[in-house]
Amino acid sequence: MNMLFNIAICDDELSFLEYLYQHVEDCLSKYNYTYEIVDFLDSNEFIQYCRRNIADIVLVDIDMPKKDGFQAIKELQEKQPDLAVIFVSAHEELAYQSFKYNPFQFVSKADLDRLEEVLLYTVRKIEQRKTQKDIVHIMSGNSMIDINVKEVMYLQSDKNYVTAFDRHECALFKFRGMLKNIYTKLSEHGFLFIHKRYIVNCRFIKLLTRGKVVMSNDRELTISRNSETRSQVQALYGKFMREERW
Repeated sequence: MNMLFNIAICDDELSFLEYLYQHVEDCLSKYNYTYEIVDFLDSNEFIQYCRRNIADIVLVDIDMPKKDGFQAIKELQEKQPDLAVIFVSAHEELAYQSFKYNPFQFVSKADLDRLEEVLLYTVRKIEQRKTQKDIVHIMSGNSMIDINVKEVMYLQSDKNYVTAFDRHECALFKFRGMLKNIYTKLSEHGFLFIHKRYIVNCRFIKLLTRGKVVMSNDRELTISRNSETRSQVQALYGKFMREERW
């Protein structure tokens, strides 16, 4: 699966915003990255977007009306402290001041030749971070099973064996194990133990009711009738969705 990079750009000067958007797009295309880019002239709209969506990297001007780049990043870092920030500014004298916000880099608008190098460095750091977080290691007998939390849609138990399925209902792998033990490893990675036969990945849930889960491919999975399990599933799914917005 190609890793998707979500990038947000904010600058109050339209011509430069368009130039920066094109520069970022050309760079990522050149190195065959998969990406989505959104751009904003208004810092408040930029803040609202980043609060509702997960941005991997933000490129932000500093000198803007309403809220400057420092104020915008300060607000976002209160909830997303590891946000990857690249300040792009004509005010080189603010470079030292920007260190307070732990940016990945500061790029002067007078020296945009550096932008490709800076962007690639940042993307590769995010790539490493995502890869490390995406893999959960589970022991199965004498073997180690690597579960990619961005690929596995759900796991299904059949007696003493567990099969992991992707979004296309393809069986990724089958291994010996108990769902209860596997869930202790996956519970902190956005998975729900909905039934004695199923663990589902919140990232692929389209609809959740008290009695069933509908996955992104319209596969329906039953939730246990146990009231405690149902309440826990609802609570954990709500928690996951709130955290994902950051």
